Amino acid sequence: MNTTTTPPLDRPLPKSYMPEEDKIGMSQNAIYLCESVEAKEAGDEEASWAWMAMAKIPEGTKKALVKICGAEFLTARGFDL
Repeated sequence: MNTTTTPPLDRPLPKSYMPEEDKIGMSQNAIYLCESVEAKEAGDEEASWAWMAMAKIPEGTKKALVKICGAEFLTARGFDL
């Protein structure tokens, strides 16, 4: 299975914190979310938000993020709201 991640056309791929072998068998969306967690654990907040912004997140979760973080904060980090 190909584990290559493809960023949206207008964004560079954030720094990866996951070994390629850990990505085997995962969907691209799962990789984005796991990369976000790994970046957060490594202390790289910018990469963590960038990975999360690339993931397909349920609308209810997006609404909660907007309520907690604010739309301006999220759009500045690449979220499509």
